[in-house]
Amino acid sequence: MKFSLFSWFLVLFGLVPIQAQTPALTVAQCRDMAMALSPLQQKILYAQQINLLQIKQIQNNYLPRIQLGAQASWQSDVFGLPFSFPGSDLPTIPQDQYKVTLEVSQRIWDGGTDQVARKQRDLEQSLAGAQVALEVFPLREVVTDLFFKTLLLQESETVFQTAQKDFETRLKQAEAAVTEGVALRTSADQVRIQLLKNQQQIDGVQSDKQALLQMLAKWIGRENLDFTLKTEETVPSNSFYESNRPEYILFDLQKKNFQLGKEALALRTQPRFEAFLQGGVGRPNPFNFFETGFSPFAILGLKAVWAPIDWGTRRRESQVLDYQVKNTDAQRAAFDQKLAITTLKDQQEAAKWQSMLEQDKAIMALQSDIIRSADAQVKNGVMTMTDYLAQMSLLTQAQLTQTMHQVQAAQAKEMQKARLGN
Repeated sequence: MKFSLFSWFLVLFGLVPIQAQTPALTVAQCRDMAMALSPLQQKILYAQQINLLQIKQIQNNYLPRIQLGAQASWQSDVFGLPFSFPGSDLPTIPQDQYKVTLEVSQRIWDGGTDQVARKQRDLEQSLAGAQVALEVFPLREVVTDLFFKTLLLQESETVFQTAQKDFETRLKQAEAAVTEGVALRTSADQVRIQLLKNQQQIDGVQSDKQALLQMLAKWIGRENLDFTLKTEETVPSNSFYESNRPEYILFDLQKKNFQLGKEALALRTQPRFEAFLQGGVGRPNPFNFFETGFSPFAILGLKAVWAPIDWGTRRRESQVLDYQVKNTDAQRAAFDQKLAITTLKDQQEAAKWQSMLEQDKAIMALQSDIIRSADAQVKNGVMTMTDYLAQMSLLTQAQLTQTMHQVQAAQAKEMQKARLGN
């Protein structure tokens, strides 16, 4: 339809309504919408928030640590000299003692553990995302299967609608022949019966299609059933699709996680340094027992912690991580084998339906020739209406079979793409 400049002016200012078009969705679009709308996608957001909190926690390791302490005790004996000095009065240390302290410590060097810990937290976020992708991935096959079941009903309805128009045309011809007295009323009635039977088929297909469309609409987040389905241009059945399965991303991330674990093990032999300051009030003074009253005290210094010998603990834990890497490699090999077998089955399935389609074309051509010949025979009174309607039913069945094989061929190819993540 062509629009003049004046027509576009009217449309622009709302003087002429634009006819709404029903969107036609492909199976790839339906898959993408279903996966994007999955509630499991919320787990990625949660993983991001967890990562932010964990990184903030690691950053806080370099902030000063402040601790308040208080202690009250009684002891059965205290320090005292076994002799006395003439002319001096040594203080007596009390048996009930009290102390209030404030300690501040500051990390100077952690051996690089925080840096590795930050990498591990980031990797955990990536692992969470990969796990979500793995959990959502089965939706691809579910939606693909539902899409083509619905598409088959949609295309079958089209075949029945086409047949209905042919029966309506044939009914008009039959009624005209009855009116002219060249045919019996039963001929028209036979066409009416076939018309009613075909309408039953249409009603049944529409009901089933409506139910499946409602299910598909739930998956893809559409409130109304104001859409149709369409297939895309397909490639040859023996084409090879590169796999984009989320399992491969998960395998790689798991191995990287084990490698980071080995880095963390290597840092255990690194020394740690921190500065500390402790001050407070005690009775007696913990650094001078001769001050038996409440008196302040303080201590400032550096602290180092180093464990150069772990009696083989780090080596054994490293070996455990090596075996976990090998275990991941074995899982990947088993997955490769399973996926290769499934892909081969899909390719064979697609080739089978493609071969049947070639036979369907030949059957349709022959049946169409029979219908053209039968139409002339009916007009000349050589063939009865019953025989003609039987041939029409065979043509409709051949069209349905061809439509089914077309949908099944497309489904086999799309199911292969769905399983491979394309």
